[in-house]
This record gives sequence, C-alpha cells and structure tokens, in this order.
Amino acid sequence: MPHDPAFEKVRRKMVRLLGVSIAVLFVGLIAVLSAVVYRTSDAKDDARAGGTLPPLAIGAGARITSSALDGDQALLTVERTDGGQDLLLLDLRSGTVAARYPVQATPVAAPAPIGN
Repeated sequence: MPHDPAFEKVRRKMVRLLGVSIAVLFVGLIAVLSAVVYRTSDAKDDARAGGTLPPLAIGAGARITSSALDGDQALLTVERTDGGQDLLLLDLRSGTVAARYPVQATPVAAPAPIGN
C-alpha cells in the first residue's frame, strides 16, 4: 500500500532526526565515560587511594599523644621517652614529615604585682 508523498517526507525527516539524536547521545556518553576513566586513573592519587601512608618513625618508646588535621597536613604531638615532646607536621599527600618541632619547657617568670 503506497503512502502519501507528504507522509513519506515527514517520515524521512523523523528518521533523520532520530539518527542525529542517537549520534548526539552516543557522543555524550563517550565524553562522560572518558571523563570518568580520566579521573579514576590519575596515577598521582593511586598511591594514596587506600588512605594509607608509609610507616612513620617517631622513635623507640615514643608515643603519639594527640593529633590534628588541616587539609593535606596533620600535626602530631609525640611524647619522647625522656619526657620531652615533639610536634611533627606531616604532608599527607607525600607521606613525609614536613617539619619536626622540639618542644622545650622553659621557666615562666612570675607576673609583676599589680598596684603597689
């Protein structure tokens, strides 16, 4: 049964529109998948993906008494075996000690009397 020429023209336009729509969706899907693969295969973050750092040497008998986090840095208070303390600033991206600050007790001067 032959179709009306006007109907056939509309049908061809709809088939062309369907082909263009499928092509655009396919290109979008490829773009999203490649962005996901790019983000997940970043080699720099693979070393820390599990959230683990290499072992940190704080000294035999020393213990960590407190910690604080700020972005990609951590500050650890370490009590040494001799009773002194160290502050360790860690770079969490590289897993290295960025700085070590020994804490020394110094005598505090008595406050001056007020008034007389």
